[in-house]
Amino acid sequence: MSTGLLRIIQNHDRSLEEDWAPSSGFRYSRYAISNLRGGIGKSTISFNLAYMFSRMENTLILDLCPQRNLTESIVRGQKHAITIADAIRPKVLGPAFGVVPDDIAYRISGLNEHFKGGKRSYFVPGDGALFSFPSSLYQQLQQAMAANNTNAVKNILLSLGEIIEDEMEDKSCAACLMDCSPFYAGATHLAWCASDAIIIPVRVDEHSIDSLELTLKMLADKDSDFNIWADRAGGLPSPKVAAIVMTMVGARSPKKGVKDLASRMYVERAYKVATKYPQLFDYDDPADAFAITDDFMSAGRISGAQSIPIPMLQVGSFKTVDGKRLQVNKSQVKYKRELEYLTDIL
Repeated sequence: MSTGLLRIIQNHDRSLEEDWAPSSGFRYSRYAISNLRGGIGKSTISFNLAYMFSRMENTLILDLCPQRNLTESIVRGQKHAITIADAIRPKVLGPAFGVVPDDIAYRISGLNEHFKGGKRSYFVPGDGALFSFPSSLYQQLQQAMAANNTNAVKNILLSLGEIIEDEMEDKSCAACLMDCSPFYAGATHLAWCASDAIIIPVRVDEHSIDSLELTLKMLADKDSDFNIWADRAGGLPSPKVAAIVMTMVGARSPKKGVKDLASRMYVERAYKVATKYPQLFDYDDPADAFAITDDFMSAGRISGAQSIPIPMLQVGSFKTVDGKRLQVNKSQVKYKRELEYLTDIL
């Protein structure tokens, strides 16, 4: 076992000890949850991090993924008059798409009762209209480039950041959490420009390791599409990597320790990829930016299907999911601690 993997496991195990307590406050203001692959557990992480953030700070939460998974988790089945597309499209594409609404965020405790009791936090719902947004965005950027208008390129790339800044100021929010699509394009590109730091979920499988390397390379490589456009805007900074969240790790036991050999192999490989890009991390050792999360078993299924954050699930309670009666077992306590540790390193 390498020293990096050992450190990651030790950090994880320490957070499960009874005397461990998370710190308060965040290292950054704006976070984007992003990876260039789907099916990695991002929706579960995003929904539960939205809850964790709302316990600590007044938080603005945005669903920038056109699949709207976070929106469905928070406001299952509800429709809203205003979505994130109503703000982004006029801001980027001009008055032909209307004007940016004065108020785009809804009080999250009014949308989901399980968010009550926290800080004053707000949610901007997602919109399927963002599926077609990338082509319009890059058309605008190309037109600005053709006119040799650096300021126009910069204004376009920072448009989402300006929307967020206005909304955070209006709602007195100290933190922002953005859930991105699994594709680098459109609103995800703007989210990277608007964020201080990125949270990267990585599933323990081959394709996710590849997508982690692609994501880090896109952030770090001066010749990547992201940094080429940042340079065309006169120079925009790359966000830091706040956390790499290993999802669906096969730690079945409620006791501490990662026992699944395949999972340990993938965690170690993810660490080796991270060490290639030390400039993206504020930690001296990228191992300290790693968080291990279990596959969440029935608790994760219940959380997503019932729109209940994992920390709010009661051990021993029963919920019906897809016609099956599931019980929240004692592993919920471990999952809650893993979420607390993830929040702690942010």
